[in-house]
Amino acid sequence: MSPGRRRRSSGANSPAAGHVHVHPRMVFETPPLRRDAGGNTLHFTRQPAQTPTDELLLPTTAPTAASPRCASPYGTMRTSAESGGSRDEAETPLTGWRRGVTDALQAAPCIVIAVVLNLMICVPFGLSFFPVEWNDMPVPRALGIQMYLLTTTICQFVFVARSNFDGAICQMMVENVPFMHTLSMAIIEELGPQNPSVLPTILVTYAFSSVVCGALFFVLGHWKLGNIVYLFPKHIIVGAIGGIGAFVLQNGIENATGRAFVWTWDGVKGLFDADVVWLWVTSALLALTVSLLTRRIATPLFPPLFFVSIPPLFYVMLLLVGISPETAREHGWFFDRAPHVAFYALWEQYDFSLVAWHVIPKQFGTIVGLTLFSLMHVPINIPSLSLTTDKEVDINDELVAHGISNTLGGLCGSVQNYLCYSTSALYYKCGGGGRRSGFVIALVMLFFFFVGPNAVAYVPRCMAGCVMIHIGWDLLKEALIDTYDELDTMELGTVWTIAGCMTFWGMNQGLAVGALLACMTFVMQSARTPTNAPIRGSMSAATLRSHVWRTTDELDTLDRECRHIHVVQLKGHLFFGNVNQLSEYVRELFDEVPDLDGQAVERAKSGLSSERPTIHWLVLDFTLVVGLDSSAADRLTKIKYVCDVHRCKIVFAAVPRVYDKFTVHLTELFGDHGMFHVAPDLDGALEWCENDILAKHRVGGLANGSAASKMAADDDEYAHLRNLQRLMPNQPLSVQHRLLDYFHIEEIEKDDVLWKQGDTPDRALLLVDGALTAVIEEEAGTTEDVSVGSVVGELCFLTGEKRKTTLVAAKRSVVYVLDRASFDEMLKNDCDLAFLFQGISLRYTSYRLQYVGNRIWETKCLPI
Repeated sequence: MSPGRRRRSSGANSPAAGHVHVHPRMVFETPPLRRDAGGNTLHFTRQPAQTPTDELLLPTTAPTAASPRCASPYGTMRTSAESGGSRDEAETPLTGWRRGVTDALQAAPCIVIAVVLNLMICVPFGLSFFPVEWNDMPVPRALGIQMYLLTTTICQFVFVARSNFDGAICQMMVENVPFMHTLSMAIIEELGPQNPSVLPTILVTYAFSSVVCGALFFVLGHWKLGNIVYLFPKHIIVGAIGGIGAFVLQNGIENATGRAFVWTWDGVKGLFDADVVWLWVTSALLALTVSLLTRRIATPLFPPLFFVSIPPLFYVMLLLVGISPETAREHGWFFDRAPHVAFYALWEQYDFSLVAWHVIPKQFGTIVGLTLFSLMHVPINIPSLSLTTDKEVDINDELVAHGISNTLGGLCGSVQNYLCYSTSALYYKCGGGGRRSGFVIALVMLFFFFVGPNAVAYVPRCMAGCVMIHIGWDLLKEALIDTYDELDTMELGTVWTIAGCMTFWGMNQGLAVGALLACMTFVMQSARTPTNAPIRGSMSAATLRSHVWRTTDELDTLDRECRHIHVVQLKGHLFFGNVNQLSEYVRELFDEVPDLDGQAVERAKSGLSSERPTIHWLVLDFTLVVGLDSSAADRLTKIKYVCDVHRCKIVFAAVPRVYDKFTVHLTELFGDHGMFHVAPDLDGALEWCENDILAKHRVGGLANGSAASKMAADDDEYAHLRNLQRLMPNQPLSVQHRLLDYFHIEEIEKDDVLWKQGDTPDRALLLVDGALTAVIEEEAGTTEDVSVGSVVGELCFLTGEKRKTTLVAAKRSVVYVLDRASFDEMLKNDCDLAFLFQGISLRYTSYRLQYVGNRIWETKCLPI
């Protein structure tokens, strides 16, 4: 190993490099990624480039041609922080030849590792393509190895040409072997194990499922629908991983013993027969050994090297104990010798005249399950490899590559394939990369396809059993144990249920149960999670007021009666799973106090009365509601009957316009009896309730001829004076007249701009007639309407700060204006009036802050 390579390996495993050792797995979790606006391209945060100062402080190694991170072995330059610039010296044919030889020598170890990993996986899984229970199989089971090598070779060639990864290593989609068993067993049971049509029908079904899988991949990628693959919930994928792990573990036992095994009591007892017990125990002990050693040995190369070392060590042990390989074969320690067959023997089995075509449509359910399960690998493998290689990729391009490779694999008579993350990551970490290296790997795999699977007769069963038992246990551990702290109780139960159904019932049944549980889990989590609850908050309107100006007497009335208004703010998506909480909560409002926050206890401790006033007006605020289904709408109508019993009026505020049909239906249901109202927003709902309160009390007031009632009955011509008088209580009218003497009247035309945001304040206004609108610029339409009687611009005028809003006339208006010169004169001649004007400003600010509270609740943003 060259010094440059040693430095890279050390850096890759050092804490500074940011790498943490992870045991090699067949399936990996999707890393957190950030996507662009289109949602297709994966991005990763890159470290900032070193400054010249950093380069002086931190010693670095200059990139050289020998450094594997400088240039990808046997291929193109790898984009990384260590890939240096252009060559300074001109390259002669001799130096180019030397560089080519050097790159080839550097690439050779990485290529060997990738090929050995594929061959190591090929033997146990290739022998598992057809059920062990099928004793009448007309050809050797090693036919599955040929199918494995063929589909892996096709996939490797396609990904070298089409993938954005220049170091992608492909293989047969080994996780689909359980579905292949389901397909083959269904066909065998339909036709009979000795029927000559069985094998051709099975092979055609395998190939057809691969074409279907490839077509789906291609369509999703071609039409830029790659984000669909992220719709699979994590706990459903994890449960499927657990089921696959149990199947791989089961196949590992079958490969080690050479007999069928099922998860039953009789099957477990059969493992302790004298002729097979040591076969699977040896494989299990080897798998346990590699698992324990992997915790101590951090390099990811250790597990494959351990597996590859089993065959030579096994032969050494046979030599030491004096047992010949043929004797060991007779006792089941080796696979049976397969007759020598040509590489085209696979295609000879495709006798379409023997295919039972009527059986294939019956397998569509399993094919659909296989296809959907195949789709789950993409959101796991592609983002994981992107994070490992620090390369941005478009997931749609990778789906197209998967589609082409699987379609070609099916048309060539083989099975599904995919980009394998674990092998690709190991290949990359060992310095591998480059399309020419990937092309060489494909050629080597093609060579082994032509050579044939005869070498399997020299592979000990304990090696194949060890690999599959290790992988199966690793998948089971990853799904059922490692997720204990990552998933909640309901999701963990779903994972165990799916894994159990896939193990004891069947793959299709397990996926069907998983889909059902995914829906149930979503509904139950949405219904019980506080963040998904339909109620954001609930309070009486004792401190809530609308923006409408009221007289002092009216405010006194509202202070007493608004306690009978109760506001419930809704949020999120109201659907059949959580709307029941709302109806139950409303029922509890009338039956007893639903003390959600312990407020009654605190009031009791402080000596205050915890008695809740009777609710006469119930306001349901829909401002934060984003969705409403028909079940929730129907349930909301039931609230009418609860309110009718208690003679309570209902107000719906800020119902989204898309649900106008719902509000029309409610209006028809409640009738025109004044018991129901739909308001455009929370402020409108409070105004309606306040008007209803004042209307009731005004009737009694008019009977007594109160002055407040007469003033309220007056024309709005003097509304500004009444509002001004409200802001300066206990002051005689003469003081109001003296104050207004410092103002002058101005008329403003519609759309005139009185001042711009950021202007220097030079005046304050009192709106006499018309309407103004204050706008916060460079915001998402945040505005506030200024009604008659409002004081405008007083705070900035007094503090000297720049204007916070732009003020525009919504229609022709009349205003009283207090300019800077008049205010200075007031300070000089009538300090008491200036002090009174400051008090008016503070009172008006207090009033507006109360309205601000309503607006924050209503619009989720600060108003003007």
